[in-house]
Amino acid sequence: MGLFNALFFVLSALLIDTGYSSVSAPFCQCPCENRISISKDWFNCITIYSMKTKGYVTADEHYPFFKEDRYVFATNQNKLWGTAKWKVEYREGNNGTYGLKNLYVKEWLHVGRNDQARDSFRRYLLTKIKGDPNIPPRDGYWQFIPDPKIGKDVYRIRNTFTGEYLFVDDEQHIQRYDYNRLYLWRHTGNYQSTDNRHWFKIAKCK
Repeated sequence: MGLFNALFFVLSALLIDTGYSSVSAPFCQCPCENRISISKDWFNCITIYSMKTKGYVTADEHYPFFKEDRYVFATNQNKLWGTAKWKVEYREGNNGTYGLKNLYVKEWLHVGRNDQARDSFRRYLLTKIKGDPNIPPRDGYWQFIPDPKIGKDVYRIRNTFTGEYLFVDDEQHIQRYDYNRLYLWRHTGNYQSTDNRHWFKIAKCK
């Protein structure tokens, strides 16, 4: 009888209207809902310009990270090389989510594994040397998120597999000291804290 009474009170409590309105917690609100769609006219070739370094997201053709992966860095002073041009891969149903393939080295942009991380806060941005040439790896899909703090065609870039955001670090790329490393913030929920490290401008190749 005691068990029956306990169950009765639990069910009653669940059914009672407390009078409080239902409000989503802030951490449930995903900025990826505001992601943009890239024009199909741009799919053959885009550039990704860093607002921090005034240069371009570039694959390092000379220095692999591991046998399967290659470093990515940001140039400066508007230096644009062939290794900074990317093909956009999109399939119907991806809903504003894209693969990015480097046109020079023919490799997909993707993120490093946890055991390859720079440290507990930073994850490497890489290109996949060994992989399917026709399909991005599962960690190689990206979204472009508008930021109200900055102007038109400037975005934060989010990896859909990890949910992490790309940024240009102050750390120099060891193999090319003139340029900066690119990472993703690991385990981050503070996506509201943005500045020019996180801002990238995309454009159709000229």
